[in-house]
Amino acid sequence: MRNAASVVRHFSRLGLCSLLGLTLAGCDRPAESVASLEVASRSVQSGALSRNGAWAVVGSGYQGGSLWALDTDERRYDWNHKADSLTLITSASFSPEGNFALTTDERTLVLWNRQSGQAEQYWSSPSEILASDLGPEGEHALLGLADHRASVYNVRRGGIIRNLHHSDRVSAVALSADGARALTGSDAGTSTLWNLDTGDPIVSQQHDSPIQCVAMSPNGGKMLSAARYESPRLWNAEGDLIWELPLPEERVKRGTQVTVARFSDDGDWLLTGQPSGRVDLWDLQRRAVVYSWQLPKRKAFHPTAVAVMDLAFTDNPDVYRALSSDGFVHDLTY
Repeated sequence: MRNAASVVRHFSRLGLCSLLGLTLAGCDRPAESVASLEVASRSVQSGALSRNGAWAVVGSGYQGGSLWALDTDERRYDWNHKADSLTLITSASFSPEGNFALTTDERTLVLWNRQSGQAEQYWSSPSEILASDLGPEGEHALLGLADHRASVYNVRRGGIIRNLHHSDRVSAVALSADGARALTGSDAGTSTLWNLDTGDPIVSQQHDSPIQCVAMSPNGGKMLSAARYESPRLWNAEGDLIWELPLPEERVKRGTQVTVARFSDDGDWLLTGQPSGRVDLWDLQRRAVVYSWQLPKRKAFHPTAVAVMDLAFTDNPDVYRALSSDGFVHDLTY
């Protein structure tokens, strides 16, 4: 239960659609009330939710980095890369079990112990870090770099274990829950599944525009790759196309894009988020969108849209969480 005295809270009626058997152009109807926790007083540049949605790393340009315990509405630790200064965190991720977190700025990466709040390791990157994902127990991290490679980095001891070479900047990365497979997306429009034991590519999908987002089911069996001006693709580890998410064609042509995605633990459900603040819940077995939410703005008449920064399923099967760019974590229900 939320502690009403501890935080600023908003309850909003969000427009959404129940679209089983319909397209995304269906009619809106009112949503149930949704609880929202303020985690930054201004904009959020980066952030991550833990796999179970219980924790959040928030990177704010005005307030630096922080760790939040979402079930108790508590700002637990301040996480910055240098003492007595605020870090502009550019990416963040949790290890699959949630015990460790990784934060990066353009050139450095820090491994944090979630329980103690202490920084365990601090390293420099050989190139600008565009994306990151942390492996089991914080042993390894996958970095998407501006110098046309993704690097598997030993976060405990330092040093690159393996480089995965690309023909352009690597702007999106994801690891399987066991850390054995990597999924990368590049500005050349290529999304590639890799075997990290050998460093060899397993299979890839070629898009016509830069990759905006990649996501992998925890068991490494399903992949999502999303590029601008294209419908997001769902495909398997053999490279077979399973489904293209049916975003409205006119919106895709205008550049509607999925920039955040999260699979459920069993890989049968998918959450996707857009820079417009739209969140969709997909039933992958039925190939249908089940529910859609529009995240509320901090100021209702502000012209700038609220972007979805990260998404999570929670231990409550009826509650999902979304981190927004205007500094809130929203509980979504239907």
